[in-house]
Amino acid sequence: MKNIKDLVKEIQDFDFKAEYKRERNPLVKIKFLALHHLQSGKLLKEVAEIILYDEQAIRFWIRNFIDFDYEGLLEKEGRGIKPRLPKEKEDEFKEEIDKLHLNKGGGRITVEDMQKLLLEKFDCNYSRQGVYTLLDRINIVWISGRSKHPKHSQEVIDDFKKTFPEEVSKIKQELSEDKIEIWWQDESRVGQQGSLSRVWATKGSRPRVVRQKQFLNTYIFGACCPEKDKGCALILPECHTGMMQLHLDEISLKVEKDFHAIVLIDRASWHTTEALNIPKNISLFPLPPYSPELNPMEQVWQKIKGDSLTNRVFKDYDDIVSSCVTAWNSFCDEEGNIKNLCSRAWAK
Repeated sequence: MKNIKDLVKEIQDFDFKAEYKRERNPLVKIKFLALHHLQSGKLLKEVAEIILYDEQAIRFWIRNFIDFDYEGLLEKEGRGIKPRLPKEKEDEFKEEIDKLHLNKGGGRITVEDMQKLLLEKFDCNYSRQGVYTLLDRINIVWISGRSKHPKHSQEVIDDFKKTFPEEVSKIKQELSEDKIEIWWQDESRVGQQGSLSRVWATKGSRPRVVRQKQFLNTYIFGACCPEKDKGCALILPECHTGMMQLHLDEISLKVEKDFHAIVLIDRASWHTTEALNIPKNISLFPLPPYSPELNPMEQVWQKIKGDSLTNRVFKDYDDIVSSCVTAWNSFCDEEGNIKNLCSRAWAK
């Protein structure tokens, strides 16, 4: 059995003073205080006199902290205490949480659901605070979900990524050019009924931000080539085949000489219609249906809107257009923005 000095050496890297200040549970605060004093060089006997606890209890605390981290300092309720979740079971626990979401069929899972899961599946007894600490440790956070179409298929997406290089090779064989540029294309609406975005504010408050109720709007038709770190956009009043034609013609002018552009697009009707006159130096490559997460232009819209186009008032249509131009140019003018945000390893 290790002596107290050896145990203290194992906790030297932990900031108990900072945790003591943050902790709200009074019993855990005392334990953090004891561990801080031991860490700073005080003898076990001295620490016991300071906090008015038995030396054996403090030994128990330090061993529990080494074995179970924060959860080891929590007071266990009731009899027949179950062990904590072993590290080798953490990935399995994450998978079970995903299954809980799917099996619930709607709504959201609660802390009580996870307590029940830990007890029944892993034979572990956790308090509410213990569950929160466990989730934090295994990097599971409370986050807004992204909408998913009922026909969305992860298998189709994975297959698309695997076969994409082969498909590009087939296109190259049919072309006279052997130099390829990969472009991503999409469009986004910007207008007076814009979206709200998060802001920095005091914890617990609900800050109010401006949101217009008028209906003027325009569209940014944007495209990016990550490898060359370049972009191309048009601000257009409507979203249909004619506007898409204008954007393809503009992309064609931006493709480097002796190169051929493969432009990845979603399956909107104005992207796939035969009415489009596709420039000779461009090939359109549709993404799988119901898979917007494959297109990095979604992240581009999120960035430029969050940086410049949300939580604001537009005076008129010209103001909307001018703001879109400024937002797009600011994004593209900063070297590395497109390359860093839009590069995908499977699409090189």
